Amino acid sequence: MVSQKQYLCEKCAKMKKEDFEYEIEFHEKFFYSQLSECGKRLYAGLEAMKMGYNGVHIISRKFGIHKHTIRRGKKELMSRIIPPANKTRQKGGGRKKNVCLNGTD
Repeated sequence: MVSQKQYLCEKCAKMKKEDFEYEIEFHEKFFYSQLSECGKRLYAGLEAMKMGYNGVHIISRKFGIHKHTIRRGKKELMSRIIPPANKTRQKGGGRKKNVCLNGTD
């Protein structure tokens, strides 16, 4: 029987588990930063689901987002409610338009 280490290159054989995890975490954060709001929410929910117990807390600290956002992403994934790809926000969401407050404009 052939051992698994024979298939690794020299560089891979010298790498430690910590080195590999650092690279994965870096790429996860880069990928996360490229997503839309909805994509970030769904990805965070998915990662929390994969981690199981206490996953929401871990992902919240990892990506710096609120726990409610992650729970909402999990809820959307579990109910299979995915918003349309061309819309970033729901109707009525986002910043409200400026309104003339003092009556001079």
